[in-house]
Amino acid sequence: MTTHNAMTIYRLAALDMDGTLLNSGHETTPYTRAVIERAAAAGKIVALSTGRALSELWAHLRLIPGIAYVIGESGACVYDVGRDQILQKITLDDGDVDAIYAAAEGMDVTVQCFIDNQSYMTGESDAAMAAHHLMDFAPAFRAGSMFIEDAAALCRASRGRVSKVNLYFADARERDRYPERIRGLNVAVKESVGIGWEISPPEADKAKGLYFLCNHLGLSPREVMAVGDGGNDLDIMGAAGLSVAMGNAIDAVKAMADALTDDCDHDGAAKAIERYMLAE
Repeated sequence: MTTHNAMTIYRLAALDMDGTLLNSGHETTPYTRAVIERAAAAGKIVALSTGRALSELWAHLRLIPGIAYVIGESGACVYDVGRDQILQKITLDDGDVDAIYAAAEGMDVTVQCFIDNQSYMTGESDAAMAAHHLMDFAPAFRAGSMFIEDAAALCRASRGRVSKVNLYFADARERDRYPERIRGLNVAVKESVGIGWEISPPEADKAKGLYFLCNHLGLSPREVMAVGDGGNDLDIMGAAGLSVAMGNAIDAVKAMADALTDDCDHDGAAKAIERYMLAE
């Protein structure tokens, strides 16, 4: 934890999506959207910091034109919204992709993979979503993913183009056994929604994506405020000059944060922007 300096000018806000910018209905409120537009008008830079693929973000980006950049796919993709330009793209090794799926054989798992910034999934039905503990996120998946018969087969066939694999398990015991099956692979494994794992290239995390974006913009990470709620936000919050935990954040995030804001159902991320960036 660093100490917040009231004299520091924070120029960039890096906002997690689910549980942070989005409320429990996976939406932004008019209040939050208005604050982001005010920040953009004041010359601040607002970036999303998310595990989602770009295909899962288009509706939000259209709704909030003040968002200028995306650190997406857990850092594997850095995207300039205004120029519609991919600034950085990191992909998984093809052999590791094959091994990821081979290790899940015999397990009750549904697959999501990111190929060329598009999310593909297996199992669109309510029954499939419910069996894999994904019903809370079903609207978001359906809005941003293409559902196909076998996402794993498409992923394996998309050589050199896969940036992330998410595996969602029906049984927590199988989920807990899975990491041992891929021990030794050159991948990063983090907890995902439901009972799942996010598997990314080792060079891809939100902090590294932030460093890349700061270098691109000529900013210091000290000029960044990062807001988050979950374990996959710890790295970027540790890299930023100011880390703000949502009121609904897990204990580990609250323990390391410099400041605490309201929860996602009370516009906590927007209030952090107002307090630390617009009240300067």
